[in-house]
Order: sequence, then C-alpha cells, then structure tokens
Amino acid sequence: MHLLSFLPEDFTCCSPIIRTQLSMPPPKGAWNPVEGPADYTMTKLVHNDTYPEIDPTKSDYTGKSVFISGASRAAAKAAGRKEPKVLQVKIDISDEKSVNEGVKKIESEFESLDVVINNAGIIHMDKEAKLHQQDSVKWLQQMQINIFGTYLLTRSIIPLVLKSSLKTLISISSVGATCISPGLSAYQISKMATTRLQEFIAVEYTDEGLIAFSVHPGNVLTDIVGNGEGMDEKLKSVFTESREICADTLVKLSEVRREWLSGRYVNVTWDMPEFLSDKRREEIVSGDLLKLKMAV
Repeated sequence: MHLLSFLPEDFTCCSPIIRTQLSMPPPKGAWNPVEGPADYTMTKLVHNDTYPEIDPTKSDYTGKSVFISGASRAAAKAAGRKEPKVLQVKIDISDEKSVNEGVKKIESEFESLDVVINNAGIIHMDKEAKLHQQDSVKWLQQMQINIFGTYLLTRSIIPLVLKSSLKTLISISSVGATCISPGLSAYQISKMATTRLQEFIAVEYTDEGLIAFSVHPGNVLTDIVGNGEGMDEKLKSVFTESREICADTLVKLSEVRREWLSGRYVNVTWDMPEFLSDKRREEIVSGDLLKLKMAV
C-alpha cells in the first residue's frame, strides 16, 4: 500500500485529540445543537469509538494508493496491515498553482490513486457574534479553504483517481451541513456546499465509474475546535467521538467499491454492519436517501 500525506500550509487537521472519558452520543431527545437527520434512526446501534467490525487490520489495501489530506504517519499505520510507503506533499489548497504543482509531484511518484480522502477544513467559532459582528476576513477564509480549496484539490486530482481500480473519492463533511448553529454560518454553509459538490461529482462521473460520497467524522475534540479549550461545558458534552472511529470507518467504507454510496452522506457513528447490509442498502437506494433536499 502507498499512502500520500497532504500537509496544508496554514493548519493541521489531523493532530492527536485530547482523550477524555467517552460516553455514548447524547440520547435522542437530549440537548444536542449538532444533531443531524438520521443520527439515531439510520441504524439501531450507534457508536462513539472503534469496534471489532471496523478493525482496519482486517482490510487489505495491498497494492493500493491512498491520498489523505492532513494525514499523519500514525494514521497511515492504521490504514492497512503494515506501515505503508508515505509521500508527504505540502500544498496551499487555496492556491491553484500550489495545488497543481502538488498533484504533479504525486503523479510523478504514483500512476494512480485508488482512494482520496479530502480532509481539509477550518472553522472559526464565535457563537456570540451575529452575522454583522463577525470578522469578514475569517468568514471568507472558511469559504476559501472549505469549499474552494476542496474544489481545487478535487478538480486537480480526479484524473489520477480515474486511472485506479477503486476510484473512490471521500470528502470529510460535517453534520453542520444540515444544521443552523448561530455564529457558524460560514463553516456550515461551506460544509453544505462540499456535501453538494460530492453529489455533482457522483452524477458527472457516473459513466467513468467514479464513486464520491461525504462522511461526517463524528463530534471530535480536535485542534480544529481548539481541542475544546474555552468551549462551553454544555456544548463540549456532545463531543463524544474518538478519532479512531472515523479513521477505522473510512477504511471500512473504502476497502471495496461501493457504487450505491456515491452522492450520499454517511455518519461514522452509524453501525457499519447494519448500514452496509443488503437490507439497509436497498432501502437507501430505493428511497434515494442521504442526499441534500428541500422539504416541501
């Protein structure tokens, strides 16, 4: 297995989290400002930490090439049965020239990319500030990184994905794409846009076999939210997921081609054995579920 680590120039989105005593996600009906659709209804069981059925050592990525934005060597070890060959590439994803040069470097080392996990993203949290009180520079920066940067990187890297066998493109989205949290308009709008972008990619590249879907990584106290420092204790209580559940679920989801997931949204807290079952798959496909829509 080959793993390419993309290092954004102005932030790190995959640093170790502060591990606290974990509890199950807040019970349905409890206070949870980031509760999303189907959080508790898609599968009967929900998880906040890794479990045997998504153990990454059971997945074989031998001979595959995986690109993970913001990845670390520790994450690389978790992505397969043995530590893979790692190529680190430093890119400013808000700059088209930097993105194109970075992808050219990747192409010079690898003929194709089987799986791309687009993990780039930033958030500026100021829940006390209404729209007219927010910093316009920070507001725009979130758009530039979260949606335009994702677009630039995806646009440049798709040709390499199309040369592979798995042809899988995953965007790390957020439950925020479905929420309205005061003070977080830029972040949540940008994540809604990246989720919608995956739907466009799924439609535009269907004939070429490209699979594109979005994943909510769980509510994790990473550095993107300041590791919870200064966060209201009530809000912090809903950040119950571990980093491992996201990493291991991504391995499970991308170990084989899953055409039926293309264009859809997945929450890592859902129980993967049930979610990936034939019964659940048929219900999701027939109902055209897990896509952004307007209720009328």
